[in-house]
Amino acid sequence: MEIYRADGITLGVKEFTQTVTTPDGKKERVTYHEGDPEFDAYVETQRKQLEPALPIDFVSFGQGKSGAHGWQLKGQIRDKFDQYYAGEADMKDLERTISDVVSDLRSNYADQGFDPDEFMEDLLLDVYNVARTSVITGAYNQGWLDSRSLTAQYNGHDGNTKDTIYYDAKYYYQSEDMKAALPEMFQRIGQRFGVPDLEMPTKYPDGSLLEEMYTSYNTYVNWNARNSFVCGGNMLDEGMVPPKDFKFFYKASDTYNSQPRCTLVSEDSPSPVPNNGVLHVWYGDWSLISRIPAQEDAEQFPRSVSMYDVVSKHCSDISEEIIPILKNFEFFSTTQKKAYLETHPRKLPG
Repeated sequence: MEIYRADGITLGVKEFTQTVTTPDGKKERVTYHEGDPEFDAYVETQRKQLEPALPIDFVSFGQGKSGAHGWQLKGQIRDKFDQYYAGEADMKDLERTISDVVSDLRSNYADQGFDPDEFMEDLLLDVYNVARTSVITGAYNQGWLDSRSLTAQYNGHDGNTKDTIYYDAKYYYQSEDMKAALPEMFQRIGQRFGVPDLEMPTKYPDGSLLEEMYTSYNTYVNWNARNSFVCGGNMLDEGMVPPKDFKFFYKASDTYNSQPRCTLVSEDSPSPVPNNGVLHVWYGDWSLISRIPAQEDAEQFPRSVSMYDVVSKHCSDISEEIIPILKNFEFFSTTQKKAYLETHPRKLPG
């Protein structure tokens, strides 16, 4: 009996054998043939399992007509957002790439006999969710790349030592603009594919990991800073809008991955201070380079250090525009991480 036919391939079943338990408790092998109720039930089950089905997530588990798997199509979207923040692509390039991914997925499942009217809304929402997160990760990734040359000054190479925090208000504003533009972009894409008035969510579920990470550039920077194993930092209010042209670079030690111990001399001590971090702050034409005493011994040193306290100690001409944002960042040593985070819960954007 035929159970599947596609692309010139036909699968059929003549009989099947399974182990059954007899009324007296013995096990024996029984073979069933067409016409037996057990055989008919088995064939029906196999048919259902072999029938083409729509993926539960088109981007994660789907495939395009081109043969590209969903994760590869997701990579195309993420790469284009990275190019956007690098200045190598514009909004039209982004929209074209996203439309191409949507078209590739749509064609595959429409060709399999599925009605686009029944799956296109889900497909568009799945692609939209990838774009939403890529808006944030793209901004963060470009900031990380920007910081590599400065990291190399201390490490001797620009690899990922995971002991740095970099923040640039430029990427906050670019990502906010992109977040605002994305729903309208998908409305246009939806109309091209016969899905008018597509409802696009702009907020993540309360308490979800998506909310904690991808709500904004601020939340993604802070999620990484708070969860780093070798570099501790925290943004007290993640909803604070930074002044334009503000940025900073923090490294937990002036040497690779905090090993060996830092040999920078603190202004308060004639001897080297262990694990002394370094801080660069910029605001327009103004800049400052200082040390961050994020020491491990909480009895001898503070558990955390405010960026404002560090900057104000060495600079008297701080612009009033950046005082709130300076007070919004704190640094702590990884040995004090648990105690610090327990008393400093996150304050996500409202």
